[in-house]
Amino acid sequence: MNYSEFSCMIYNIKQGDTLYNISRTYNVPIALILRANPYVDIYNLQVGDELCIPVMNPSAWNNAVTYVIQDEAALQAVLDQYGIDLEDVLEFNNLNGVPLTPGMTIQIPVYDM
Repeated sequence: MNYSEFSCMIYNIKQGDTLYNISRTYNVPIALILRANPYVDIYNLQVGDELCIPVMNPSAWNNAVTYVIQDEAALQAVLDQYGIDLEDVLEFNNLNGVPLTPGMTIQIPVYDM
């Protein structure tokens, strides 16, 4: 992956944070967070420390997977699998404001890590 293809959102570590829960909150793979923060001691996160949370630019996606929507839970599982959020999918498919319904076919953008 070309690191110029993402920008950083600065996140301040809070009490009880783990890379896993930060990764799930922002739908960013842990591996990508680690690559964006090579000097962070993942075993000793300190309250107040700052992390770069990569925000992917849509142009960074180099592939897409066709997906037929089944239900909301299945869609969320697919989004989690690819480390993206619903807003990215809506933008990628030009569906802003269009409700997603079962049976609808969409493209899930993916990128290489």
